[in-house]
Amino acid sequence: MKSSFTFLLWVCCVLFTLMGCQLNKEKKEVKPAPDPEEVVPLDTLTALEHLQERGVLRAVTNRRHLNYRLIEGRPAGFQFELLDDFSERLGLRLDLLVNDSINECYRMLSEGSADLFAGIIDSTEFNDSSFWHLLIEVPRKMDEKFVWITPECDADTSLQHAINNWMEAYEKKGIRNSFFRYFPRGTAQTSIMIDDQHISPYDDIIKKEAARINWDWRLIASIIYQESRFKPDLESSMGAYGLMQLMPVVMENYNIDYDSPPEDQIRAGGKLLRHFEDELPESICDSLERQKFVLASYNTGLGNVLEIRRKTENDGKDPDVWDDNAELYCPRQTYRFVRDVLERYSHYKALIEP
Repeated sequence: MKSSFTFLLWVCCVLFTLMGCQLNKEKKEVKPAPDPEEVVPLDTLTALEHLQERGVLRAVTNRRHLNYRLIEGRPAGFQFELLDDFSERLGLRLDLLVNDSINECYRMLSEGSADLFAGIIDSTEFNDSSFWHLLIEVPRKMDEKFVWITPECDADTSLQHAINNWMEAYEKKGIRNSFFRYFPRGTAQTSIMIDDQHISPYDDIIKKEAARINWDWRLIASIIYQESRFKPDLESSMGAYGLMQLMPVVMENYNIDYDSPPEDQIRAGGKLLRHFEDELPESICDSLERQKFVLASYNTGLGNVLEIRRKTENDGKDPDVWDDNAELYCPRQTYRFVRDVLERYSHYKALIEP
């Protein structure tokens, strides 16, 4: 009896020991659950993923021929058209700079201040092995080369692959159509009229009003293009009139009417912009953010913008920040107005002196 009890006790000890070893083994094999808030280190991202994280494609071009120009107040040009389509396909905003020195453009690529060069270079500038070159086959024999250039990187070709894939699809649509829009068949020069020094016929008036309210005149010019395409007698179905599309009640407040000249129209629009800027809460202290709220007020009214700010704050977001905060609560037309005016303004800044 005693020996049976001893044997049973020995078996239990062995079983408990084995179970303990198994539990310890399983415990060692259990890996900690990943932190849901863990952020992937930026140095693990590809070049293309870096662009998508940033949301912006920074490109540089030169002024040769019709790469990038203003035509009747809007950005245009062969390289601009290609870049605009490429960035849109990737879901990126295009930030386009101008530099006429190819050596400076190479430097910008090397230092990372530009992701891509898209322009025209001489044949002697084409063979730099430290950069990746894509030759764009344009439908005309020319001594100069139409190229896209990025920094060379053997370990990461994600951006180059994206460019190649996009270019293949774009060529199927007809790169010839884009080219001949700016370089007509049978002519050595373009027939498109361009003016590198002016945005509109009203630049001098806009500059005068911009100085009075301490704004960049090119931003006011972008507002006017958005509102009227620089047509001083345009009247909307809602009753807005003139270059800055002022409503009748605003026109009455600023003592203008349907016979008022462009100078008076622009002065009234400037006064309205200043009014919005003065009435917005002082808590919007960042000048760029304040600019966006003024533009939103110009489109939808100050009262609506104040209501947008209230909704933004009630949802726990920052009412003093436009991007990814207040813009989420504004009407679609207002969101597009602010976006389009500022995007065109960036082109005006790149192409036109202050």
